[in-house]
Amino acid sequence: MKFKTIKKEVHTKFTEKGSKFMGHAYPVTSADEAEMILKEIRKTYYDATHNCYAWRVGTEKDKLFRYSDDGEPSGTAGKPIFDMLDKYEVTNLLVVVTRYFGGTKLGTGGLVRAYSQSADITLSEAQIITQEVGTMVQITCTYEEHPLIMRILNTYPVIRLNQEFTESVRISVEIDETYLSGLERDIKNVTAGRGYENMRV
Repeated sequence: MKFKTIKKEVHTKFTEKGSKFMGHAYPVTSADEAEMILKEIRKTYYDATHNCYAWRVGTEKDKLFRYSDDGEPSGTAGKPIFDMLDKYEVTNLLVVVTRYFGGTKLGTGGLVRAYSQSADITLSEAQIITQEVGTMVQITCTYEEHPLIMRILNTYPVIRLNQEFTESVRISVEIDETYLSGLERDIKNVTAGRGYENMRV
């Protein structure tokens, strides 16, 4: 399964009626990673008026997400930032907008526009890439079976492959789930029904 995310972190700035808005976007692979980066941002910009954010990880039914207004009026910061993730159709990233109050209140509509604009500017400057996520399969085989297994794997669009050689050979393969049944059939044919374990990522 393919999804879009950003290649590397990006930082932007813009000013609205004296308030400074600093946008930060980071690629992440888990909720824990997003929260860890968020914690560091709060330390770095400890003197900011607000550090509002939105993050999302995963694809389709496995998606996790969170957003926060961080003290701004409800619905004026976190959700507008999150809406930009939908606009760019991206996941596996964290977007934080740090605000330093400039003395002039923006009102609820002004806040929504400012946070939306900051997130929009940040994501527009990010390099958006397409990645794949699949299902992890563990294959255990003998050294004699190994070349046969590799010949089979070379006929499939494998996303990632690792091998461990001990008393037997353990192969970890990430592959799109649409190919699982065919791969399982082919592997079992050369290992007499042994050695195939389906393990979700």
